[in-house]
Amino acid sequence: MIRKSDWLLLFLILSTFVVGIIVYPQMPDQVPMHWNIQGEVDRYGGKFQGTFMLPLMILGLFFLFLLLPKLDPRKENYQGFKRTYGIIQWSIQFFLVVMYFLTLYHSLVPKNEIPKFLQISFAVPFLVSVLFIVLGNYMGKVKDNFFVGIRNPWTLSSKEVWYKTHRLASKLFVISGILGIIGSFFGGSIAFIMLLGPVILSVILPMIYSYVIYRKELKK
Repeated sequence: MIRKSDWLLLFLILSTFVVGIIVYPQMPDQVPMHWNIQGEVDRYGGKFQGTFMLPLMILGLFFLFLLLPKLDPRKENYQGFKRTYGIIQWSIQFFLVVMYFLTLYHSLVPKNEIPKFLQISFAVPFLVSVLFIVLGNYMGKVKDNFFVGIRNPWTLSSKEVWYKTHRLASKLFVISGILGIIGSFFGGSIAFIMLLGPVILSVILPMIYSYVIYRKELKK
């Protein structure tokens, strides 16, 4: 069943198509699709691809989020974190919508006229970091399932392992986000390192931790 918040999110996603249609005549034939760590464009796409590919992906992701709880063998657990699941969905999709509008902006505005806070070298690390802080604040509330969170043989085998692993991941995600925000003010490779390094550790350390506490549980 689609909730009111889902309809609002769908409206937001559909707005990307409306804006895309409006600006399409002004879009260049080659649209920036990817930037390197210095904030320089290193890959372009066609006009249609650059204008509508990301909105189509966001729309597909919206329906995937609606479908996952129905497909999960542990679907009953979603009732225990329904609000958290909605916040995670909103956070990720709102981030992608903002990234889409940022891409359009960079396609239509000359580089020398783009203010610092909207330059890719600052905006992307900053926005990703904010996303990690938001996700980190809710990671610990996710109940065991097969699609959302730190999923491996050890977390899925024990509710206690799942809980402890996600409590750790929650803290690491927030710390990674804070470091990423600080790094974004430096820009370039520093921003990249201060974001990517902690993020990688935020994924690897909980995986290792889940195995360690799983082994401890077996010895009890």
